[in-house]
Amino acid sequence: MLNKFIISLAVLIFIFGGSSVLAQEDATALDEDIRAQELGVEEPTVLPDSPLYFFKEWGRGIQGFFTFNPIAKAELKQRFTNEKLIELKKMVEQKKNSERIEKAIRNYQNEIEEAKKAAEKIKERAEKNEEVGKFLDKFIQHSTLHQRILQKLEEQAPPEVFEKIRGAREIHLERFGEVMNKLQGGNKEQLQERLEKNLQEIPGSEFKNFKNLE
Repeated sequence: MLNKFIISLAVLIFIFGGSSVLAQEDATALDEDIRAQELGVEEPTVLPDSPLYFFKEWGRGIQGFFTFNPIAKAELKQRFTNEKLIELKKMVEQKKNSERIEKAIRNYQNEIEEAKKAAEKIKERAEKNEEVGKFLDKFIQHSTLHQRILQKLEEQAPPEVFEKIRGAREIHLERFGEVMNKLQGGNKEQLQERLEKNLQEIPGSEFKNFKNLE
């Protein structure tokens, strides 16, 4: 338990403390619109307030049921999380009413939990399995983009759903730390090296985007 706390704290210290370079960077990345393609998904045509959304969820359930490999299932669940965040983003941009936006937030939060459960079923750690390492690399990159999108949505959404989006951001960051702890673990230097490497892979970023995880 203590080791888990130390690893999670190390992740958060690096995210929030980082380096003096991060502190000096501006937040212009927040003004850049993150497209669905950057998260490896398509722009949604059916949103949570559509009567047809049931069939979309049904299709996701079928895909999950017939995906047996733990790493493949974790990747699939992460893709569903990406899709539901983009659905939420689109609903905010279309100025849907608060009730419908709240439904999209709940969908997203539920998928975060499902993705975390799927990741926890992976038995190997990143340093021992190359496929786990690849999953974790993409997970870090996508998680950074999630935080940027959610932060921007806080500014765009109706005031009455602000706290719910803020809560979703906090839950996402907490689950991020838990998955990192489960699949990376190890020493602080390895953890920092993986974070640094992946943040450099984010388009248009030389660490400045990492600042937005705050």
